[in-house]
Amino acid sequence: MIIIHADMKVLPEKRESFLQQTQGLISASQAEEGNVRYTLMQDLNDPNAFTMVEEWKDAAAVDFHNKSAHFQAFVAAAKELLAAPLEVNAFQDATKL
Repeated sequence: MIIIHADMKVLPEKRESFLQQTQGLISASQAEEGNVRYTLMQDLNDPNAFTMVEEWKDAAAVDFHNKSAHFQAFVAAAKELLAAPLEVNAFQDATKL
C-alpha cells in the first residue's frame, strides 16, 4: 500500500475554481483500478490549504495514475490555481515491510 499526501496552498481568488477542478480529478481517480482512497481534505485553520490523501494498492497503480489524462490536466491547471508549488509526500505501510 502506498499513501500519498499532496499539500496544496490555493490562491484565495481561485478557491472556487480549484474546488471545481478537483471534483473531476477525484471522481476519475477513484474509478482507477488500483485506487483505494482519493479524498480532498481542507485545513481546519486555513480555508485555502488542502491535502489530497491518496491510497494506492501498489507503485504500478501510482504510475498509471500519474500518467492519466485527468491527473495531467489537473497538474497543468494547478499552475494557475496554487499560491505555492505542490508538496508531495509518499509513504509505505511500515507494518508490511
